[in-house]
Amino acid sequence: MEHKSLSLEYDRNLIIRTLEDINKRYIILFLYVIRNDLFNDLNDQPRVEAYKKVIGLDEIFKGNILTFWDTEFTEIAIDLGLFKNIRSVREFEQKDQDDFIRLGETTITIEGDTISIPADTLYAIITRKFTFLTKRNFNLALTQLKSVRCEYSGIIHPFIYQIGEEDYTLSDDLYYLLEQFGNIYQAIKVEHTIEGFYERVKEISDKVIKYLDIFDSTLTNKKVFSKISQAIEEDKEIIEFLKKEKISLSEKFEFEKIDSTATIFNKWYSQLLQLLRFFYKIENIEKNVERLRGYYSGKEKKYNYLEFIEKVSFNEDDIVTNIRNELLKSRNKLIEINELLNEINEKQIKLLNLDYERFFIENS
Repeated sequence: MEHKSLSLEYDRNLIIRTLEDINKRYIILFLYVIRNDLFNDLNDQPRVEAYKKVIGLDEIFKGNILTFWDTEFTEIAIDLGLFKNIRSVREFEQKDQDDFIRLGETTITIEGDTISIPADTLYAIITRKFTFLTKRNFNLALTQLKSVRCEYSGIIHPFIYQIGEEDYTLSDDLYYLLEQFGNIYQAIKVEHTIEGFYERVKEISDKVIKYLDIFDSTLTNKKVFSKISQAIEEDKEIIEFLKKEKISLSEKFEFEKIDSTATIFNKWYSQLLQLLRFFYKIENIEKNVERLRGYYSGKEKKYNYLEFIEKVSFNEDDIVTNIRNELLKSRNKLIEINELLNEINEKQIKLLNLDYERFFIENS
């Protein structure tokens, strides 16, 4: 039998490979979510008519949303960012019924049995959760997804279709194949939660690195910090250990030249040790999050994205439970570190270092 339509029998690897391209993945997945989760594959006509009624209004107020849209539809619309002046369900709930709700200049349209999404709207939906996607890569991925060459027969499989100048829709073949793998929307949410936490860890890590660089940029060198980690794990005095390991530090770390009982020294040194231990803890948190990211990304990822969707959808091997528990533990540790970090700032660290360096010069 001649292979013409997209199928798992012949095209499973092609779909997997396409989803591994992060520039293409979210175009496909969010087109799917809009069709499946927002509009129930157009099987709920009252929902479709309610949507059309609201977007057809000259002005939209919260009261209109409450009157015509059900709660689930509204929450998904907010999560996808269809309201330009509402960032969360909580913010929506706090609005008065006569408050204005703003949609984008262009939005999702439904004609017959086709749901079409303007490119700019789709890009805004994706980058609301995954900010790394550039407009250039997005536009290139749109072009490529319109004509994906079959690895088996060489024919072209359109993963998406362009409608008019700017609108796009997911191919029926791909939609019904993806439907078999479970709850794609949940998989996106899990990934977004992990990635969002990872970004937060990196932000706090960068803050600590910035502070440590004020003390001595050598301390944040990857090779040097591995020695610092070793010292902490072996409960050894960090600076002394670095010197024994032949790590070159600036002269101000030659503590034998000064009075180590001086108040300024103890204040400076205790602050340094606190930041080094913070960095060590954050590095461990980051490693834990990297392991979670390894479920779906990286060179040594545990699952391809279709497998990840299946695992998350049915909580196979307790994957969702494990992710939630690991993130909760890491979050609590990060909050504790950040609360202590918030007690200091860059100006204080710079002044402390200036005071100590002045003391060192005058007393060494």
